[in-house]
Amino acid sequence: MILPLKANKYNYFFLCSFFLFCILITFSCKVKEEVKKEKTGIIHHPAELEKKAEFEDGDHRFIKFLSSNLEYPQEAIQKNIQGKVIIKFLVEDDGTIDNFVALKDIGGGCADEVIRVLLKTQGRWNSAKIKRERVRSYYFVSVVFKMPNDDSKPSLQVDIK
Repeated sequence: MILPLKANKYNYFFLCSFFLFCILITFSCKVKEEVKKEKTGIIHHPAELEKKAEFEDGDHRFIKFLSSNLEYPQEAIQKNIQGKVIIKFLVEDDGTIDNFVALKDIGGGCADEVIRVLLKTQGRWNSAKIKRERVRSYYFVSVVFKMPNDDSKPSLQVDIK
């Protein structure tokens, strides 16, 4: 046997609160789905692009920025580590950068140093384009860390693809 609930202000408050809670949960899930859809578009390889993603001031300024901000990690100097680090990252259609992946890492904190400096460029990118439409694309940066033969400072060489 089902007993009828007494109609009072507490039951009314509880039912209204529960109803609002359900609406908020439903709305929250829909917003998360929309955000997920926005970030799941096709990611284009640079070879597919009409115009590749670029640093706002151009490739020359990007190389200059990296060269002036990169530091040879102390751990790599102490362990005499040298070689090429290749980092791949994603330039979103809104120009933000993320998803950093070290395709080649020599250790000693070298890949982390390149990623640290790349993060400083956040908000300074123009996205790639296909048919005048902004698209997501990968960008590749390689940095050669080289120990000197004499007592001079270790050197860095930056290349972009």
